Parts: sequence; C-alpha cells; structure tokens
Amino acid sequence: MGDSLGSACRGAKLGLIMWFLPQGAEPHNAVGHAIPLRMTTAADIAPPSPDLEPQILLFAPYCGGLGYRHLLLPAVCQLHQGEWRGERLLADGRSHAFTLSWQGEPAPLEPHTCALLFPQLPDFIYSFTIPGYELVYWLMQRQDRQLPESFWRWLLTGEQPGRAEGDG
Repeated sequence: MGDSLGSACRGAKLGLIMWFLPQGAEPHNAVGHAIPLRMTTAADIAPPSPDLEPQILLFAPYCGGLGYRHLLLPAVCQLHQGEWRGERLLADGRSHAFTLSWQGEPAPLEPHTCALLFPQLPDFIYSFTIPGYELVYWLMQRQDRQLPESFWRWLLTGEQPGRAEGDG
C-alpha cells in the first residue's frame, strides 16, 4: 500500500475541484469550524485514490463531510507525509519559513504530537498535541505555503477555530 499511497498523494497535491454553494452560504464541519472554499481549474483535477478512500471516509464527518473530498484528499495525503513546510507572512511583508511535523496514527480522534520549527530560530520549538481531525482540518485550508489564520490564532491565543470572540 505504501508505494501506491505515495503515488496517490503525489497525484492529489493539485487534486482540488470547483465547489459552489448558494450565495452567502458558509460551510461548517461537524465540530463547527468554517471551511473556506478554493476554486481551481479542470486541469487541477486528480481522481481519488482507492487507497485513501477509507481514511477520507473516516475524516469526512469531522471535516465538513464528503462534499469536501476535494480538500480532504490532499490533506490526508499530507497527513501520511508526517510534515509540511510553509511560511508565515507578517503584516510588514516579511515572512518566516517553518516546518510543522507530527507523529500519530492517521485516524480522526487519535492524538498527534506536533512540533513547529522555524529554521531562523533553531532553539525555538513549539510542541503541542491535537486530534488527527484538527490537523487534517488545518491542512485542508492550506493555500500556497500558508496555514489558515485559525491555526495561528489557536497557537498564539488558544482561540478555538469556529468560535467567535466572546463565545464561552
């Protein structure tokens, strides 16, 4: 399964399809997180991998449902990689490269021990543990080399994704 899974993941990196909702509708997953939609062209479509289908079905209830298969597929592929490299854009236009790595069983409720490393700050390592569905949820929202703002708010303030300020 490892070889075919790796092949499926490589083919799924651009495996996003167009998804439309009625005007003003905002999708949420089963735990109340808003899910942003990304639009791509037909050239970006990759067929789903049969090797990943069982895991997509496991994560779907926690990450918006099967209607978000186009976001789940590359996120579940990335989950199997054990790390993701990105950058954090700052307000002044600068950015900081980072590596987010994790260990854990690829299942929604299994804990994943994560480490956030910044190459410019080798002595700074931020460690945390989150359930698998939360990691997949954030990976679903990646755009270019960016993690969603909800990840950074959670990391810096502890604010739970999908929860408005003042909610208790």
